[in-house]
Amino acid sequence: MVNGLILALLEIIIVFETGYIIRDYFTLINPIIYSWLILTVFTGFLWEIAFVSNYHKVNAISTEFIKDNTSVWKTHYTLDNILPWKFSLLFYGEYGAWADREYMITADNWSRVIESTHALFSGVFALLALYHNYRNNHMAFILTLGVSMGSQLMNSILYMAEYFIQTKNKNNINYNTPEFPTGYYLLKRPFMWVNILWTVMPAYTIAAYAAYAARSL
Repeated sequence: MVNGLILALLEIIIVFETGYIIRDYFTLINPIIYSWLILTVFTGFLWEIAFVSNYHKVNAISTEFIKDNTSVWKTHYTLDNILPWKFSLLFYGEYGAWADREYMITADNWSRVIESTHALFSGVFALLALYHNYRNNHMAFILTLGVSMGSQLMNSILYMAEYFIQTKNKNNINYNTPEFPTGYYLLKRPFMWVNILWTVMPAYTIAAYAAYAARSL
């Protein structure tokens, strides 16, 4: 039995170790972009699809966390929960309880639309980008990489803009209340800060390849 924090660390190690093992098949600008593409593929195919397919289970996990005023990081689990499709439910259960409660409700499809479109456009096209890079098809690689990172960046911007609107809407489950406060800069909902990566990294990738293209002209 290990707590959720250890599970998360092991999960990240598995993701990047997988990327490290197969790295010699690909030639990218730098390892940061490569690592982000690997994480995007894992996120789309193994985490987001699991969430969309099992959102009722995520609802139950989130509800239990709120009821017991606890979190995934303090709860102990068997090691089989390291499997990505199982870990995903715990991750989104925590996210739904203490970051974005749209993820725990079943009355609307907002969160599932966000995750499924990210899986479809970012995950699928990230996988295609890696495939074309492996085949040394540079133009197809650039095109699919641009679709993946561009859609990821737009998805993140629209999602966070909508979220900030929700925190000010008293009729929304994410409304800023004493029971579920945002704090300054969302410091009371620190798990929301994970979204910085999903904004900065695609922007960085697009900028890096734009600079690379400019140098190649």
